[in-house]
Amino acid sequence: MDERRIAMLRVHEQNIEHYRGLLRTKLSEVEAHFIERRLSEERCAIEMLKFVARGETSPNTDLLA
Repeated sequence: MDERRIAMLRVHEQNIEHYRGLLRTKLSEVEAHFIERRLSEERCAIEMLKFVARGETSPNTDLLA
């Protein structure tokens, strides 16, 4: 995984920690729902970065063949 992707992973992980901290505070239902959605989006972004990195380190294979 290149340095750029590692940096992006760190940013997403920091965002997740920030949102977790916000969830420990007193929030309205709407605010909590928004933060939970952002957490989900950040986790998805991390999984996508990991998926792309795996694809670049393995040989080209056609999964449908």
